[in-house]
Amino acid sequence: MRVLSEEIGSRLAGSENIDRAAEYAREQFERWGYVVELQDFSDSRPEVRIFAQVHAEPEPRDLHSIVFLGSKPGSVGGRLVDVGSGLDEEFPADTGGAIVLIQRGDTLFNDMAARAKAHGAIGAIVANNKEGLFRGTIEPRADLPFAAISQVDGEALREQLADGAVEVSIDVPASIDGTNVIARPPSGTCRTLSGAHYDTVPWARGAVDNASGSALVLELARASSAAGLTDHCFALFSAEEEGLLGSKHFVSLMSEEAKTNLAAYFNYDVVVGGATVDVIGDVDLATEAVALGTQAGGDFVLAKLAQGSSSDHASFSKVGIPVAMMTVDDLGVLHTERDTFEFASQHTEPLQPIADAAFELIQSVLPTASP
Repeated sequence: MRVLSEEIGSRLAGSENIDRAAEYAREQFERWGYVVELQDFSDSRPEVRIFAQVHAEPEPRDLHSIVFLGSKPGSVGGRLVDVGSGLDEEFPADTGGAIVLIQRGDTLFNDMAARAKAHGAIGAIVANNKEGLFRGTIEPRADLPFAAISQVDGEALREQLADGAVEVSIDVPASIDGTNVIARPPSGTCRTLSGAHYDTVPWARGAVDNASGSALVLELARASSAAGLTDHCFALFSAEEEGLLGSKHFVSLMSEEAKTNLAAYFNYDVVVGGATVDVIGDVDLATEAVALGTQAGGDFVLAKLAQGSSSDHASFSKVGIPVAMMTVDDLGVLHTERDTFEFASQHTEPLQPIADAAFELIQSVLPTASP
């Protein structure tokens, strides 16, 4: 966890940092005797662009931002103009060539985009009207980069505008690149697969989400090798935060034989934090995991993910592969700058029982013997 979150830091899909993380994981897996595949992929579908880079001057400020579904990709820069809630009469005459700041409210996103374009804006950012970020949709697609920022960042930009001119740049990537790290035993056979995503949102070091799960997968691989277990494989997936892209890519490449041979996929996403361990997935596997976790001294319960949430196990479940996922309450640090190794290291209570249960689980699903 320390190496991924502190020495490397935030690990946005396609970034230099995530390349460093992939190389670190590859080295660990190979030390333990696994054959490692660095599985590269690229996705240019507009619906999977989630994060934009937004920067403001003269007071240097990088804004947390999510791309609107239906935004045009590209990089633009220019002066910022506040157009209120985005009504026609709120656009000043000098909007041409500017990036507009719009306050989220009753105005439809489609109307915001159409008016911004009609008044000559080259990009738009929409400030939330409540705490946090949000995901919006524009249909038909906007003809300019369109991104969402938080209420706090919107207020900060208006304060800067009150003091003088503000320059803003928006970078909406045209595609998302990623690298999955897949570790297989020399036989190449995967009867179980244990995985976690190792990418983060751009502004978080991601110790809790999800260096914790990634570290657990690495430790499971080490322990399995040391114990002489066979036919167990391990994966760190990229671009989970962008819509489960890494695991979807992995599953898309699986042959029907590989899908049939895979007895179970186990997912670990946020395994430090609250003491209670939620187990999600197929009833038989999840029930077995709860029993093993309880035996290990943990507080394990059957659960479901909150509506609108998902993780990489969903990619496997969609094609009929049995799945189980273990996760805990992130204690409010998910996708924030407070997700640090210092915080994670203070909330490791559930980690040991999860690790113990995970190690027993792969053996209970697929009994193996020393070669």
